Amino acid sequence: MIGLECHVQLDTYSKLFCSCPTKPETEEPNSACCEICLGMPGSKPVLNKKALDYALKVALALNCKINEKFFFSRKTYFYPDMSKNFQITQYEIPIGSQGFIELSSGKKICIRRVHLEEDPAALVHESGLLSSSYCLVNYNRSGIPLIEIVTEPDMASPQEAREFLDQLTMILSYLDVFDFENGTLKADCNLSVVGNERAEIKNVTGKRNVEKALEFEAKRQLELVKQGKQIVRETRGFDEKNLSTKSLRKKETEEDYGYIFEGDLVAFELTKKKIDAIRKSLPELHSDKAKRLAKEFGISEYDAKVISGSKFLSDLFEEFAKASSAKTANFFVSGVFVSIAHYENKEPEEMAPRLNVSQLKELLALFEQNRINEKALKEAAIAHITKGKNPLDFIKENCLFKEASSGEVEKIVEKVLSANPKAVADLKAGNEKSLNFLVGLAMRESKGKAEPREIKRIIEEKTK
Repeated sequence: MIGLECHVQLDTYSKLFCSCPTKPETEEPNSACCEICLGMPGSKPVLNKKALDYALKVALALNCKINEKFFFSRKTYFYPDMSKNFQITQYEIPIGSQGFIELSSGKKICIRRVHLEEDPAALVHESGLLSSSYCLVNYNRSGIPLIEIVTEPDMASPQEAREFLDQLTMILSYLDVFDFENGTLKADCNLSVVGNERAEIKNVTGKRNVEKALEFEAKRQLELVKQGKQIVRETRGFDEKNLSTKSLRKKETEEDYGYIFEGDLVAFELTKKKIDAIRKSLPELHSDKAKRLAKEFGISEYDAKVISGSKFLSDLFEEFAKASSAKTANFFVSGVFVSIAHYENKEPEEMAPRLNVSQLKELLALFEQNRINEKALKEAAIAHITKGKNPLDFIKENCLFKEASSGEVEKIVEKVLSANPKAVADLKAGNEKSLNFLVGLAMRESKGKAEPREIKRIIEEKTK
């Protein structure tokens, strides 16, 4: 039995309860914090309206029931990354509850709750080692807004957990509430063998790591059960290098956190008008978009699902489809670009800063005009995305243009000669400048595919 607690950093300008920036201009440690996010005596938190709107968007997109009245609580938290020794979060009444995400099999993974909370600070260990003799604390991260999405233990395999996260990140990309390039999405992974205690694997980053951590933990617990040993309720950490988990501490109970009402924040009440306005602002999500793309552009259902897998990909496809054709746009986005992203081990959204869309449109136009082949398109795209090379320059430098056949060149020359009788007459009269003029026109007509020497030879033969 697997359940996930997903912590998603919301892409707001300021922190959850103060005006400190979430993306400071300098990376200097402890330069983006104030008396509120440090919990100084007398400081008063104020809820970030944008963070609340984003949390509502996510809860509605996850089919949650919205609690019109809610409040914040203090969660006892005695660790150095929370200077006030408590975390402001939601416990008794979250923003949303009783939602679900549907997997490709049709199985629904129930969402227990969606709530807002502040992020702790960052612990910086000596040499990056958890076993180091000391650690430093950077409070720039303290107070950054998070939403926590808690599932029921409905997943029966690490693969189902991976697909759940795939679906969740798709939804987040469409809602535009998460910065895929700079934001963090971590999961606390809870796993138990039926009838036994559960173990929690804390702060696992990345979908692949979640899958690998759960695979190791499932094998570990099943082996203990097989040997007749007791499974201890504990918190474990994931070692990315060895793809294994290790014990960190005994697992706390809910009572250990000592939740109490956050007295520095008032209780909140959402109006039906507010909830309806957020619901109406929700974009077309991936499942609906896949159906529309297949119908509108005539691409296969499979390709439509791949493209609609992220808002960035679908927007890119529609922009390229308008500039060239749906067939070429589909080939590039679902084939070439997605393959490069997978090779780089990146989400498509993370590759966005590397793309010059206008230059890529020129590349696709060359392909549409049959001036380059698929191999040249792929090589130019790789050079552009991985090295920042202008695709057109790459094609020219590596001589990847298709050459026109002799028959094609001859037809082009005949067309140019027929359209320019005066220049032909001047050439026959001995004016060499007319020859250069006609060669230039033919080169333009061939879109650079023909060799100038070949054009010159054919013109001279036909004007004798």
